Amino acid sequence: MAALSPRLKQATGVLAVRGEGVHLYDDRGRAYLDFTSGIGVTSTGHCHPHVVRAAQEQTASLVHGQYTTVLHRPLLTLTERLGGVLPEGLDSLFYANSGSEAVEAAVRLARHATGRQNVVVFQGSFHGRTMGAAAMTTSSTKFRAGIGPMMPGVVVAPFPAAFRYGWTQERAADFALEELDHLLATVSAPSDTAAFVVEPVLGEGGCVPADARFLTGLRERADRHGILLVLDEVQTGVGRTGRFWGHQHFAPEDGRTLPDVLITAKGLASGFPLSAIAAPEELMARARPGSQGGTYGGNAVACAAAVATLEVVEREGLVENAAAQGERLLAGL
Repeated sequence: MAALSPRLKQATGVLAVRGEGVHLYDDRGRAYLDFTSGIGVTSTGHCHPHVVRAAQEQTASLVHGQYTTVLHRPLLTLTERLGGVLPEGLDSLFYANSGSEAVEAAVRLARHATGRQNVVVFQGSFHGRTMGAAAMTTSSTKFRAGIGPMMPGVVVAPFPAAFRYGWTQERAADFALEELDHLLATVSAPSDTAAFVVEPVLGEGGCVPADARFLTGLRERADRHGILLVLDEVQTGVGRTGRFWGHQHFAPEDGRTLPDVLITAKGLASGFPLSAIAAPEELMARARPGSQGGTYGGNAVACAAAVATLEVVEREGLVENAAAQGERLLAGL
């Protein structure tokens, strides 16, 4: 008799049979308030009627149209709709299934575009469990234990986690940037560094936000050295933080923290597996032939669900609602 891997960690013993809004229901009809949101996935709640309807209708017409072979309408519509919410200039998209895949696609693009190998990540980050993404993950040793040697070319710099040092946020940001400069001078020369890859808010690392001083400093150093700034918005995107993209909390009006590459997944399709990287077309065109593809990326049903998700987020003011609920929660802490 087959069974799930004994190493899968189950947080609860709940057998979920139905989801609606913010609640899950077990096989006895008991309701549970889902504070996990499916680990940051159910951006429109469980089984939002508009998303369900879009997925059902798409399933009845085309489930799978492999998008390096044929195009399909949900893919084109989603690309158009994302163009309306992505940071200025990020007008080219590559779709995959998971956050890990998208992270690795971003690293591959950065290495191709710059001709450099190294990537700088930040202490406490989580970028995924596939081999490349795991090498970039520093939120816990368990994500890399026993699978070495890891992907080379990963350098870890401090994140401005002020409370861990007992400092002001300004001092933590200055320290992180000074240490980054030291790493660029002693460990990974700018001429060898393809990208800075950073979460605007550390997820697995403790829900620790960055700040404008730090992200602006990253942008300045990226521009100075020809390094790409890659923002991993897998957990922070699609309104989860009270702005559509998490980095927008820290972005000055002149756009100095705009990323070169943005990674999104999780809440993008309300629970259907879909991820993407976005970059300027001229940058995306520097990916080498054969480096972008995949069997299930840009799946028709997932894309239809993502289109519906974006519609719900806009129509129901979910970004604004997230901001309001966040203020309410903070006031109660």
